[in-house]
Amino acid sequence: MVMKSTSKSNDKVIAVKAADLSKETAQSKNLPRATGVDSPDLWMGRVIGEAGKVSGAHHHGEAETAGYILSGRTRIYFGENYKEYVDLGPGDFLYVPPFVPHIEETLSEKEPVVFITARTKANIVVNLDEKDTSVFSKTDEKIVVVRANELNEATNQTENLPRMTGVNAQNIWMGRVVGVPGKDSGAHHHGEAQTGGYILSGHTRIYFGENYEEFVELGPGDFVNVPPNLPHIERNMSDTEPIVFITSRNPRNIVVNLDS
Repeated sequence: MVMKSTSKSNDKVIAVKAADLSKETAQSKNLPRATGVDSPDLWMGRVIGEAGKVSGAHHHGEAETAGYILSGRTRIYFGENYKEYVDLGPGDFLYVPPFVPHIEETLSEKEPVVFITARTKANIVVNLDEKDTSVFSKTDEKIVVVRANELNEATNQTENLPRMTGVNAQNIWMGRVVGVPGKDSGAHHHGEAQTGGYILSGHTRIYFGENYEEFVELGPGDFVNVPPNLPHIERNMSDTEPIVFITSRNPRNIVVNLDS
């Protein structure tokens, strides 16, 4: 028996194709951003650190930020007078607390660094004068890095859709989600959490709406926006290859599994 969806008629899963990302969003020097998900409680997009360049100093106001390194290597400076730093490479996650000033340096002269980034609220960007020391009095929090081999699988799960946590902060969760080849997930929703996703690899179809009769199809480089409380089922369209997402949620990884 297929459970009848209880979603409102205006609740939709929204797919944004890789070719359709919008660059009409807040920017910083040498760090162009493109929007994939833009909802009241979550922004998610692609950020590129230009090869051999250093970004301008900036912070993200009240927004919490989670990020995943898709490719390339970066160094992020923070702390008083930007004396502390972390280095990150492909598969690493990071968390940037609100109001933490930072500068991003691409460590290759030839290869850009590409992030998949999510923020609470919106893509808040406050560009700073590097010589302004007053910005350091607002916070003494640090940027946190979770390496690709340190992800935590102790989180809420759904049938055929295992999740691993990279960032688990007060108001944002980001992790890696894998759809098993040739399988449907169980029907589920995410309660009050707003969800954004980015497809790393594979092809998936997400069913929603009354009797799950509507769907969107997604492939590598596409983003998806899933509203709160919207029941859905995810189907891996390949019998041999997994579907791999980078998923973010505000406020946390809420998972309500349903009978289907």
